[in-house]
Amino acid sequence: MKLLADRSLRFRLAASAFALYLIALFLFTFFPRPILETGDPAQIQEFLRAHANFFYKILYADANQVATGNYFMLTPFIVMAHLVFPKVHLAKLFFAGIALSGLIEIAQIFIPGRVSDPVDFASNSASLLIGIAIIAVGRFFTKSSL
Repeated sequence: MKLLADRSLRFRLAASAFALYLIALFLFTFFPRPILETGDPAQIQEFLRAHANFFYKILYADANQVATGNYFMLTPFIVMAHLVFPKVHLAKLFFAGIALSGLIEIAQIFIPGRVSDPVDFASNSASLLIGIAIIAVGRFFTKSSL
């Protein structure tokens, strides 16, 4: 009975963490980005000082930081989804992540100040592969420790 209770608790924790991750993901990817008159860094800094909002600081981050973030944006998606739904094949989770990335990029076409970019889609897809690699390494060490 204790084993069942432990599994139930782990499932609830994993499902809660997954839900929080999805909420944060949607907030960051669907948050409108105000269109400034120019891309002048001084104007962006002034805007960030006046609107000290965490989301804006991420939305106006350096392009290299944003590109790096895209390479890891969906890594937690596949890892957490695998923890919540361990019996679902990784290929199905991968294609669900691809669909999610496509949804994000299509939706950003209609969000003020956001831009849909095929490079973002590709890097988000790569982040899913990073997640699959993490799961594979975890499986290897779990099996070898038994």
